[in-house]
Amino acid sequence: MDDKLVSAVEWWKKEGKWLCSLVCYDGGFSQIWLEPAMDLSFKIHPGRYCVGYTTVSSRALNTQVALEPWKAKVPCPSKAQIKKGNKCSLCYQADLVHPCLICDGTKCAAEPSLQRICEKATAYVYIASFGLNQAKVGVAHETRIPQRWIEQGANLAKRVIVGNGIEVRKFEKAIHNALNVLSGLRTSKKADTLWKRPSTEVHALARTEEEITRRFLGFPFYHDHLHDLSEIYSLPLLDRRPIELKIKKNLQVSGKILGTKGSLLLLEIGNLPHFVNLKYLLGRKIELKEASVMAMQTALDRF
Repeated sequence: MDDKLVSAVEWWKKEGKWLCSLVCYDGGFSQIWLEPAMDLSFKIHPGRYCVGYTTVSSRALNTQVALEPWKAKVPCPSKAQIKKGNKCSLCYQADLVHPCLICDGTKCAAEPSLQRICEKATAYVYIASFGLNQAKVGVAHETRIPQRWIEQGANLAKRVIVGNGIEVRKFEKAIHNALNVLSGLRTSKKADTLWKRPSTEVHALARTEEEITRRFLGFPFYHDHLHDLSEIYSLPLLDRRPIELKIKKNLQVSGKILGTKGSLLLLEIGNLPHFVNLKYLLGRKIELKEASVMAMQTALDRF
């Protein structure tokens, strides 16, 4: 089977069920669904390559693949080989979404069309728990709920503040500056969420929400119910920490999928649990030995 460049890690609903997938490119985009109980076998080839850039779907071409209704992914025109990161300098500059990813609400650096989308959008500050007895605070647009929480691997989550895209980033920044809350998780911490099941997650979220409510009386609060996402990941009960398979050239992975949590793929290899951080596959070319691969729709026909 031909090499495939891993371009994105995506959670989507398939036949009514949330599943993680790898979006790959080899002259056309395809999707590898990572379903529990499926056998998966692949080899990582040497080298790292640009994964392309993101644009708006209104500028779609047949070479693009839709990720969401308003945005599409474009393969790197020069198929550039890179040493670090996952984009070459030209694709980094062409990427329209990157300014949104680093925005803190102080000054919008996005192009005018995306600024207008952000100003008109409904968005939220949310709190989420991953099983670490500590809450993470983040932002998500209305169209990204609950997908945003699932792709991060959250067990529990709820929206607490509402506004447009720029406003909620200002609120998020204020909360991060005032409170001791998580902004992200290292792989080692994420791995603990695959097998540890603390019973105080609800209390950790409640404490954080109470503190936000008390400290920021003027914020536009949103009254949401608690979303329990833990059953989505289909994780088995483990009695030990899974072994990490670190991504490197010529690594061969072969096992049975036990489940996926955020970007962590849990595999059974030799009767022992192992995990792979799929984010580290971005920009790598893999040779599939065994997997279920489906062609993806382009930005012109997916939605």
